[in-house]
Amino acid sequence: MQYDAIILAGGQSSSELKKIAPYENEALIIIGNYPMIYYVYKALRSSPLIRRVAISGPVEALKNIFRGEKEIYFTPAGEDAVDSFKNAVEVLKGEGGITEKILIMPTDIPFITREAIEDFLLRSEETGADFCYPITEKKVNEEKFPGVKRTYVTLKEGTFTGGNLFLLRAEVIDRVLNMAKELVRRRKNPLAMAKVLGFNLVLAYLMKNLTIAMAEKRFNEVVGIKGKAIISPYAEVGVDVDKPGDLELAQKYLKEVVL
Repeated sequence: MQYDAIILAGGQSSSELKKIAPYENEALIIIGNYPMIYYVYKALRSSPLIRRVAISGPVEALKNIFRGEKEIYFTPAGEDAVDSFKNAVEVLKGEGGITEKILIMPTDIPFITREAIEDFLLRSEETGADFCYPITEKKVNEEKFPGVKRTYVTLKEGTFTGGNLFLLRAEVIDRVLNMAKELVRRRKNPLAMAKVLGFNLVLAYLMKNLTIAMAEKRFNEVVGIKGKAIISPYAEVGVDVDKPGDLELAQKYLKEVVL
């Protein structure tokens, strides 16, 4: 199976990042030899599982970066990540339709690799779910990137951080967009996320009794689709660049990379 991929590149750089990297859009921040988004794109393009790529963001700047690339489409960003996603979906639909499932990712994950992407896609396909989201254990992150700062949630199965890849079945897009807006808004606040999904989950989280299966079940009830958390062995899916310390880490690891 092949997948169309969408890169959400409309994110504005934080005020902290601008102090050390004077770019309005985080996708354009130079890390090593390339803009940050270029690492994400090349990881996608290196996989035969990816058919086409649509990017929502600063169109003219993106066209300059990807001049000469094929099967790539651009669209302006929306007011938020969900609107940007909708714009990209419409572009793909207008270019011959979209694949059965769509891979969605932000631009601020320059560590991402073909191996991490393919592992997530293959594990997701085994579940038959409508929506899949990767999580990685704290120890996996700290072994790969010592000292990295992430938001973690302690579940019965262990301590995890959320990833930055999303796999969505195309036929359920319209059903989940409103809920997606709320979930994206609360994505980095574990307690706020649990509140969306119900009091029982909040209580279980506070009592450290929350399991992955409980969270999946409640998600399915609230959103009306089958969602699955995919435990990824790759720290690269969960480490993003949105703070000065993250950018310093990226510069350290990627400064000599040649794509």
